[in-house]
Formats: sequence, structure tokens, C-alpha cells
Amino acid sequence: MLLTEDRVSQVKEKYDIPAQVWEPMVSGSAAIAKNHKYLEWLAKVWKEYVSTPENIETQDREGHIWRGVLNGTLTTIEEFDRVRRNLTKKDLYQYSDRQEVIDALEAWKKEKTRNIETHKESEVVFEDDRFKVVVPKSHTASCYYGAGTKWCTATKDSDNHFTNYDKDGKLFYILDKSAPTSDKYYKVALNKTYKGSNTFYDATDSSIPDPEEIDYLLNHPELIDKINEYFDFTYADEIAKISEEEKQREVERLARDAEWARRRRERERRLEARALQRREGDEWKLGETGTVGIMANALMEWLIDEGEFENKEVEIADVEDQIEDMRLGMENDPDVIANPDGERAQDYGQDLDNLEEELEVLKEEAHDIYDLRYEDSDHYGLPVFEYEGGEYAVGDDEMADSASWDQLDNLIDEIGYQGFTEGFMDWYVDGDAVADDFEDYFWDDMSENPEDYLDEDDDTILNPSAKVEIEKIEEIIGELQEELEETNDEGEEEELLTKIEDLEIQMEDIREDEDNWDWSDEAKENYVESRLEDVRNDPLQWLRDYGWDNPESMERYIDRDAFIQGAIDSDGRGHGLASYDSEENEVMFDDEWYYIYRTN
Repeated sequence: MLLTEDRVSQVKEKYDIPAQVWEPMVSGSAAIAKNHKYLEWLAKVWKEYVSTPENIETQDREGHIWRGVLNGTLTTIEEFDRVRRNLTKKDLYQYSDRQEVIDALEAWKKEKTRNIETHKESEVVFEDDRFKVVVPKSHTASCYYGAGTKWCTATKDSDNHFTNYDKDGKLFYILDKSAPTSDKYYKVALNKTYKGSNTFYDATDSSIPDPEEIDYLLNHPELIDKINEYFDFTYADEIAKISEEEKQREVERLARDAEWARRRRERERRLEARALQRREGDEWKLGETGTVGIMANALMEWLIDEGEFENKEVEIADVEDQIEDMRLGMENDPDVIANPDGERAQDYGQDLDNLEEELEVLKEEAHDIYDLRYEDSDHYGLPVFEYEGGEYAVGDDEMADSASWDQLDNLIDEIGYQGFTEGFMDWYVDGDAVADDFEDYFWDDMSENPEDYLDEDDDTILNPSAKVEIEKIEEIIGELQEELEETNDEGEEEELLTKIEDLEIQMEDIREDEDNWDWSDEAKENYVESRLEDVRNDPLQWLRDYGWDNPESMERYIDRDAFIQGAIDSDGRGHGLASYDSEENEVMFDDEWYYIYRTN
């Protein structure tokens, strides 16, 4: 940082740049290279250009020439920095002025521009120095122009995809003769349908919903107009066959797609702004952050372990080793020791400068924790982060348990128990719930036919009226027995015994009369309880025996909590939480385990 600040102050002092120029010059320089490695060249070129007598006069008269020169030079430097490794002279300070840099860039562009031969079974719609637009008339031509892409219309094994697209509209292949084949937009396919839709695909065969990604094509002064003119004229009859209703539906679909693309752009800007805010405040700094920041650090740790985080750690270490080795070699080189300013020393210096530049670029390109995107969204309570197209939900063990439970609870509401693996819910039938439903049935059935279920000898009791009668007789017998004990008269004794015998016969008649016996409540309850216990022990079999085992009927008997826990125990938390691959990933971070689920 001190070196950078010194460099800026030295340049300002050396070239005496006016204040109104200096501020945009420094900010523009930093936007290209944070260490301001091009600032002195920029200042020198600007100063030389605006310092000519005619430009001084123009500046005095119009007061704005400096702005155009500065912006143009910054644009040239930015382009140079992007492609300098492909140029013969890779050091900007080897160029005397801006025009020399422009000439070198133009020469490189011409050198790398590919010549694309026209296939005989195609038609060229447009061509200039950079682009060539063709319409393939056959599957063979489609394969020829689609070589190097993943377009399904250029698959050699089958012509089905090409035929289907060609039937409903036409394919236009936009070939960028100057773009490297590593650029996913070096070949772009446009599918124009007779209904009026326009869908762009990059070289990886992914659709391009956001027009801003290819605005250089859409804003080309001729290219898109030529395509539309060709299509409308050549296929006017096919377009005319499409009804207005179909066209209107297509217009509405395109409007929806455009709206989604607009929302995606807005969201991307929002995420970018929020990430910048976090970086400036260092919000996720360990020891000073909250739950979300801890989860972000844990995710980054896991991504690094998996080799999926672009922190350039290996590349940076490799270049640093090269620099260290080269410096040691330079210090011990006899030629350098003998002549520190000689050609050998200069070669070392140039090579070290190149390595330092490479190291600087790597550090600028290296990702840090704030390249993880976060928008206060969650996945069943787990914070969700985005990185390089992937979405990851992260939590500790307790959070993961809660999220897994909530996910399954919601899933049951959506698809019901029968939506799970066939037979799985059978293990979680609640015996008590099934028994509760059978209880009234058992009582009613037993009450209607008690003799079928209860034992007459063991399960009956005298009814209340019979009991009263017997109690009265027993009371009379008791009184007679007292009289019997008191009398000494044989005749009276015989008479009392006869009365007692008659009463005992009367009691026996009451006991032997079936109408005087009822089934006991205890026996009834014992019978019903025994049946209910049978149900509790094997509820599923009882449901099957009585035809209550269809999925809709059985759902009311499932123990929801036990079912959810059983599903988690059976499949694991990742099965439901990681919708991308059903995997639960774990990482030890700051002495605690964290769990990661990819959701897209």
C-alpha cells in the first residue's frame, strides 16, 4: 500500500497534472490496476498530447479536450491490459504513445481473426470484419458451423434436433471471427420461429435470457437488422400461416421471459451491491460476525477443501516460488555480480517484472469470502449462499436437524404419506389411534352378542332386583335363625327349620333363573380392552382385515413425528435438503461441524 501511495504522489509531482484531471485519472488508473502500474505512462501520454500549442489553444477555447483524451487513453490501456500476454511487447512502457498501442492491438486482432469458409449447404446473411452470420440449410451444414460447440442441432449422431428447429423456424449462426474459442459467445445460435420468438444460445448450448450479455450483438448497426430482413422476406409465406392468436401467445411468452430477465438483472445488481457493502465493512470477519458470517466462512472452507473455490492459492504460491527462485538466481549469477546494470541483470529484471505482474493479476482475480452471494434467503431456516452458479444451504447440527424436520413436515402436507416409498408408512401406523377407532365397534358388537364373547359362568353377575330379593330373604333367614337359637320348643324349632329351608329354596330358584343374571361391566371392559390390546400390537393387520388399509384411510393413523424421524434416520438429512444431489457435506470449522447442502 505504501509503495502504491508513493507511486501516485511521485507521478503527480513529476507531471503536474491539473486537479480537475488528476482525480478521474487516478480513479481510472485504479480501476484497471489497483497498484497504479500504468499511471505514469497515462500521465506522460496525456501531458504530451494536451501540451501541444494547438491543443493548449483548443483547451483554452473549449475547456474540455482533456476529458476526451483521458477517457480514450484509459480505454486503450484497459484493452491492452486485457490482452497484453498475446502481444510482442507486453510492457506498456515499451510503447512511446497511445497510437503505437492502438496499432499493436489492431495488428493482433487481424492476426487472430479466423477465416470461416462458407458451406455449400448454407446461406450467408451478413458478414463484416468481425462477424459472419449464416443459415444452415442442412444438418450437415449445421454440424460444420457448430463444430466446437455443444449445440444439439450440431450433434452428428442424429438430425432430429436440427429438423425440429428447422420445421418451426430458422437457425441463424452468428460466428465471431475474432473471439477466442474459450469465449462462450464465440459462436451464438439464434432460433427465430415463425410465431415470432427469438432465442439465443451460447456455445455451451445454454440459452441467453439476459440481452445485456450480448448487447454488442443486439446493438450492432447492421447485424440484427440484416437477420430480420432476411427472415421476414425469405419466409414470409410460413410466417403468414401462423394465426394471430398464436402470435399473440408468443408475444405474451416473450414478454414474460423479458420480465424474468429484467428481474434477474435487478437481483444481480442487488447482490453485487450488497457484496460490495459487506466487503467494505468486512462484515464476515471471524470473531466479529454473527451466524450468517460464520456459515459463510464454513462454506468457503468446504469449497476450498473441495477445490471449487477460486482463491488462486496454488497458482499464487507457484508464482511466488518462481519469483523467490529467480531472485536467488539473480543474486548468485556471476554476470549480474560483475555488472549489476548489464544485459543479464536487465533480463532478470524484465522476467521479474513479468512474474510480479502475473502475481498481481492472480491476486486481483482471486476470490475471497465476499464472492459468496447472500440475499437474506433461507432454506428451511438454513442461510443460503450462491457461488459460481451453485446454491448452498449451511448450518450446524442443530440447525440441520430442524431444517430436515421442517422440510419433511412440509413435504407430507404437499404429497401425503402415500407419496413416499410404498410400504414405508406401514411402519408408522399409530396403534393407539387405530384402537381408538375400533373401541366403539368392539363395544357395539359385544353388546349385541355378548354370549359370543363372554363366559356365562365367569362373566355374569346377579341383576340389582334379584340381589335385593336375595338380600331380603337372607335377612328373614337371619331373623329365623335367631329365633331358632332362642327356642327350646321342638315343635317351634321344626317349624322354623321348615321356613328357613323354603326360603333357601326360594333363593336358589332366583339364582338359577337366567333372567336374574347380567353380564358384568368388568367382564365387558376386560373383553374390550383385550381386543384393543390386540389392535395396538398389530394395527396394520387389523386395518387390512377390516378393509381400512387404503392409503387415504391409513393417513389418519400415521404417527407424524415418528414418521418424520424415521424418514430422516432412513435416508439422511441430505436426501430432502440437498435437492441438487441429495448429499450432506460436512466440514470442521473453528472446532465445530457444519453441514452443507447444494440446492440447485
